[in-house]
Amino acid sequence: MTTRNTDSSSNLESLLQATELFMFKAIGETKAEKLTELMHYHLESGGARLRARLALSAGIALNVDQNVNVALSACCELIHNASLLHDDIQDGDKMRRGREAAWFKFDVNSALCAGTLMLSSAYRAVSSVPVYAQQLVAHLHQRTSDLISGQTMDLSLTTQHIDVQTYLDVAIGKSGSLLALPFELVMISANQDASLPIAKAAGESFAVAYQIADDISDLQADLSHHHTNIIGILQSTGLNRQLALAQASRLAQEHLNLAVSYACQLPANSGAVFIPLCEALAETIGTEPLLSCEII
Repeated sequence: MTTRNTDSSSNLESLLQATELFMFKAIGETKAEKLTELMHYHLESGGARLRARLALSAGIALNVDQNVNVALSACCELIHNASLLHDDIQDGDKMRRGREAAWFKFDVNSALCAGTLMLSSAYRAVSSVPVYAQQLVAHLHQRTSDLISGQTMDLSLTTQHIDVQTYLDVAIGKSGSLLALPFELVMISANQDASLPIAKAAGESFAVAYQIADDISDLQADLSHHHTNIIGILQSTGLNRQLALAQASRLAQEHLNLAVSYACQLPANSGAVFIPLCEALAETIGTEPLLSCEII
């Protein structure tokens, strides 16, 4: 590793630590001790902090003020974690990140309130940004709306009434909204509005591939519980299991190549952090090597 890369990595880790502190500061202390305890329990459970890493890496590349960068990365993580609190309740998932989900350890009503407060805290984080605040809040609202719309669509689906396009629309809404958001907020803060459509497309393309990879991994469990799964959807069109798996892998490959292509188009190499994520996901699916920026 070169000195420059070491310094960049060290800076990123330092900003990640600052983001953690900012998140706890943003949610604050509440008068309901149980509520505060639940939020701390959930945030301290860990997670990859992927959305924070995307925002921080892009912000470093575009020379975004560090305080602004930390606020934006905290905002993205707070929305994501708020969605997880609600998602676990709606899906009935009792485990999160290797331990009891917050609703199961505490109670449903407290977890619902915690998710709502955590979502509000994300807006509080953005309020600390001194420039472009109005545009950032408006954009944040749109992505929150996309997230909730995607979740609502997902909850209303039945395995008997879904086609591939609907599946893609749900994945883009539920996951793409929050994977595009880190890049989008940074682009706004760096006065790079022209790159917003590219950032959106990069996040959404990766989200689709990620959802397909997750479906392939969870195939047996999903089918046994009658959960929506791309393999089952493809089989409903007349394909056998082997052909459905092959087609799903090709669809994931196409979206990963799109994600790399869009990431390479972001200014000042600010999408570079996305490329190894795409490559790692491609390996888990067993697809062919992805396109490189040189080829694109």
